[in-house]
Amino acid sequence: MKKILLVSGCSWGDKDWYSFFHPDIDCSWPKWCDLIAEKYDMKLVNLCKSGAGNEYIYSSLFDYITTHDTNNIGLVLAAWSQCQRRDFAKKGNWTNHRIDKEGDIFYWIEKSLRYMLSFKILCEKYNLNYKQFQMIQLYKDILEGLRAGEVEIKKGIYDKDFRHKIVDQPKKALQEILKILMKYDDLLGENFIGWPIAEEIGGFALNNTLKDDDKISEIDRHPNAKGQVKLMEKLYDRLGPRILN
Repeated sequence: MKKILLVSGCSWGDKDWYSFFHPDIDCSWPKWCDLIAEKYDMKLVNLCKSGAGNEYIYSSLFDYITTHDTNNIGLVLAAWSQCQRRDFAKKGNWTNHRIDKEGDIFYWIEKSLRYMLSFKILCEKYNLNYKQFQMIQLYKDILEGLRAGEVEIKKGIYDKDFRHKIVDQPKKALQEILKILMKYDDLLGENFIGWPIAEEIGGFALNNTLKDDDKISEIDRHPNAKGQVKLMEKLYDRLGPRILN
């Protein structure tokens, strides 16, 4: 029996994702997690959800791990999203907002780091092979100005270059963010691909791998089929050929 590759993340891995800006494009190409599962000859359980924040990513993995036979799980991958997203469930169905109406950037980052550490503790409790990584930037878009939402752009409320200003002093905020990250250095460095996330202190997010021609278009910055392969290759290089026990 094939071992399970258990994955959660955002739209970059969502098997049902479609381009809001280009609805005529068939986006059913294999996602990075499909390609990783193929590399390791594993059965994929894909919990990725478009728009997901880090609460959903952690919760979906937690719920699966604690309600299934973990002997069948060969590898768990957490592909973390942006820190400001707000996840919530109604009658068991998860949805999200692009921006949490409560707290500030420092609270959002601390909350995300707690999910990351809790994910590590969860996997180690169940003796699971696991890796985690920042799929898209945790906070960079907030510091630089959060891009307008797809609906806002398509309806002409904002153009594609508009940015929502969330942080008044981004350079000063960055220094505080780096301090927060380094508080978790001894706690999260192991099994975290790209740690400590921030380029300024030697880390990276996986989306840094992609160039313009790896994305769907100038306005839709999701990975195209070529971009998904690049994401898989970046991960595979760091996972190695013998990830399973």
